[in-house]
Amino acid sequence: MIFAMDDNASIFWKNVQKEVKTQNTTQEWVAMNSGINFHTFQGWISKGIFPRLNEAIRIAASLNTSVEYLTSGSVQNNNKSIETIRLLIPAIQEQIKTIEEAVKEIR
Repeated sequence: MIFAMDDNASIFWKNVQKEVKTQNTTQEWVAMNSGINFHTFQGWISKGIFPRLNEAIRIAASLNTSVEYLTSGSVQNNNKSIETIRLLIPAIQEQIKTIEEAVKEIR
């Protein structure tokens, strides 16, 4: 499904407002914490304007969430990637030990 820019902006701002309410904060706080003028912030919401990427990132950071969540309402599950990395740690540590021993022999 292809969304028009207005649809994306609408989804973004609905999710921002949802997070503002969930976190018991205010739009003014989010704007201030994001370094965005509050009147500009309100204008974007009322006009359905999607912020520039750097501003969307700052808004997401202020709400301790991701731009992905604010634009789609879903969050990527990174647990599998993290578990894969955890399983690789012993092998990486062995490789480091091997490299350290090889460096000692060279010296």
